[in-house]
Amino acid sequence: MEDIYAVLDIGSATIELLVGEVVNSNLNVLFAKKLPSHGVKKGIVEDDRFLIRDIQKLVQEANEFLECDIKAVGLNIPTIKSKLYQSDSSISLNEGAKVTCEDVVRVLKLATKFKRSKEEEVVSVVPVRFHSDSGATTTAPIGKTSRNLIVDALVMTTQKQLLYPYLAAVEKAGLEVIEICINAYSCAKEAFDAVYLQEGALLIDMGYKTSTISFYKDGYLKYLTVCPVGGYDFTRSIAQNFQISMNQAETYKIKYGSLDYTIGQEDIIHTTYMRDGRKDYTQKDLAKILADTAVEVLNVIKEKIKIIDDNRTYETLIVGGGGELELLDQIAGEVLEAPVRLYRPDIIGIRDMAFVSSVGMIFYMMDRAKVLGPYDRSLVLPDVSATMSMRLKGLTKNKDRHHDVKNTSRFNKLLDTFFSEED
Repeated sequence: MEDIYAVLDIGSATIELLVGEVVNSNLNVLFAKKLPSHGVKKGIVEDDRFLIRDIQKLVQEANEFLECDIKAVGLNIPTIKSKLYQSDSSISLNEGAKVTCEDVVRVLKLATKFKRSKEEEVVSVVPVRFHSDSGATTTAPIGKTSRNLIVDALVMTTQKQLLYPYLAAVEKAGLEVIEICINAYSCAKEAFDAVYLQEGALLIDMGYKTSTISFYKDGYLKYLTVCPVGGYDFTRSIAQNFQISMNQAETYKIKYGSLDYTIGQEDIIHTTYMRDGRKDYTQKDLAKILADTAVEVLNVIKEKIKIIDDNRTYETLIVGGGGELELLDQIAGEVLEAPVRLYRPDIIGIRDMAFVSSVGMIFYMMDRAKVLGPYDRSLVLPDVSATMSMRLKGLTKNKDRHHDVKNTSRFNKLLDTFFSEED
């Protein structure tokens, strides 16, 4: 058995919990579930009571299914209000010394020592390139002799007012956060390989009311922005045209959500009764409504992408639950004038665009463990066959849910591990 990770992904429309086992770089899904999200609006926690309830409901279901007790999770937070910095730092090592995980932690911690707003909190420091006596590498030169260790790093921050309510809600739900990342970077960890990250690629994460646009090149996340369009716009267009409620419109979008004019084009799917008669709507009518809305949404996104303006065309991927519309990639390719693909994980149990960031978070945590060492919550349990053992990330059979009330800010330990402001 290999490492098992539990990941919580909180959005404005849905909240996902994914528990996966990584074997030979492949992910086996042990548990996956998404629920409608409550208490979060446009990426901001407005009422943590509802969010806590949603988290507890997901975790309880996972605990019963896996016959384990999830105690800690990796957490994906919304990209909204995030900022990016490129930083470098260096440390000197004793002559003849070999690079250790502790050295890597130390040099990454130094990479956060730059001027930024007091309202910002560092979410993650991602090493992009290491320099040592062995030369420049994208992997940490752990175990190799070097006089110095230099790192080029990507530092991601977010606003404290956004981050802390998420961390507090997860803690109040009885869980510890052992890793954090922004949604956009987690998506890229799953959707893009190293070549894309070096040569350049765009990712559009289409959510419910907002879409995040991120641009990757030279191994860095170089550009990040959020625009106020998403799956909500499609639902609203259906509701306005059919003159029905948003809930009914969402049902039609899920059931018939295609931009293909040729599928069931004459089949009547809805009738609206008006004073001057009745109006029948077919699947073709719905496809036209969705296609027109897609053009409007993608033109808003196109304006945001224009800032890159380096006279190159980049491969573009669309992820996120708001993009679950058949043939959306074709219209996107025409509007954005670039090759576009809809991306969903090719993994049994989670072939769903909403789970891209959760899968990416697991691989992100895997990479972090290789560089920075195992997470504190790792432990060894006997396998059910009593012939093997598995190391669980934040999972335990212990049913004692007692919460240490004296330690009311356990999540600060996570932030302090790498991002302490102390010199």
